[in-house]
Amino acid sequence: MLYRSFLVILVCLSLSPALPAQLSRDAKFEILRTVIADQAAARIAMPFGTDGIELSESGEINKEKLDKEMKKNGQSVEVGKVVTVTDLDFGDDKIEIELDGGGKNKKSFTDRIQIGVGSGTQTVPVGREDKTKKAKGSKVVLRFAKKVPPDLKPEALKEMLAPVLDFNKRSFLKTGIDALPPEFQEAVKAKEARIGMDRTTVIMALGRPDKKVREKKDGIDVEDWIYFQRGLRAKFVTFENNVVIRIAEY
Repeated sequence: MLYRSFLVILVCLSLSPALPAQLSRDAKFEILRTVIADQAAARIAMPFGTDGIELSESGEINKEKLDKEMKKNGQSVEVGKVVTVTDLDFGDDKIEIELDGGGKNKKSFTDRIQIGVGSGTQTVPVGREDKTKKAKGSKVVLRFAKKVPPDLKPEALKEMLAPVLDFNKRSFLKTGIDALPPEFQEAVKAKEARIGMDRTTVIMALGRPDKKVREKKDGIDVEDWIYFQRGLRAKFVTFENNVVIRIAEY
């Protein structure tokens, strides 16, 4: 009876479809050794928050989610900024790449340690001061249609990240206008502001504003930069969470 049961198990295993392979341990270690602490120039603006940017293996950016994160959490990384890969997290069908410590505030190590007080039923944190590290980075979530390839190489990973990160060391020599997307380079040279620019790029194009007006609309930070022109005319550049959404002249 036991022998028959064993045969049934063998037959079932032989007929069942093979499970997709996962990233091998050697491939994972090679990626960690090569990519951790590596630097890249941001090709697009990146948001604060825990979700970051979602990118498919074919190079498609989830722009709807990105816009939502920008409006909700604001911008942490501007176009052209050099960021450092500070952590990598491997899932079955995704790889999360943390940049400059990520986009979420983090508690220090001592704030998570607790000691007993009195009978030991009550605990208090060891760290008494607020040592929360303010977020200054972001994250890229690289999603695969099926599983992460078992033999994924660091070079292939960097190529998949190319729509959002430029790992080419020669690009670090580019500063100012050269680090911007082509359409913004032309606008800056023409001294024009464009929708989608951040504050730094607008300053490169128009200089610092003559006046700033800030307010909150529906929970979103809105800021108008005003540039006085000849006569009584003025140019208004409106930002939402550090991104230009409207340009008008009156």
